[in-house]
Amino acid sequence: MFPQRHPQETMRREKEEDNTRIDTLYRTHVHDLFSYALHLGFDRETCQDAIHDVFCKLCTGKEQLDTVKNIRFYLLRALKNRLLDLYKQKKGISELSLDTIPDELPFTVRVTVEDELIRSEEEKQMRDTVANLLGSLSERQREIIYLRYTQKCDYEEIA
Repeated sequence: MFPQRHPQETMRREKEEDNTRIDTLYRTHVHDLFSYALHLGFDRETCQDAIHDVFCKLCTGKEQLDTVKNIRFYLLRALKNRLLDLYKQKKGISELSLDTIPDELPFTVRVTVEDELIRSEEEKQMRDTVANLLGSLSERQREIIYLRYTQKCDYEEIA
């Protein structure tokens, strides 16, 4: 026979599993959500509040997560909707469609010096790797690579 469980124990266990799931989602996506919200033009405090609102709503309606196909997109959309709701409240606007979002909320991408340094370092590493790999090829193999990728020759022309 199956061991008999009390309904309270079952509910407690399910609640713990749901909390673990929400916690994992939060830890996995919070940095991307925060970055996205900042790029939408909102201040840090509003971004944090909106993210917490989204996850609080998830905690009260966990069953809706079971039907979501792409959780990352769902969270991004929910965050954007929450931020727009906060914006409407702040400005006293009753209706705001995505097509009429004012220019004061531009989507911005800030490239920092650190981003440029990282990109530059990655490019240098890639060039070094390609140079090392090309150096290990025979002259004919290097010629084929040159004809294919630099001169855009197809395989029949190279042969």
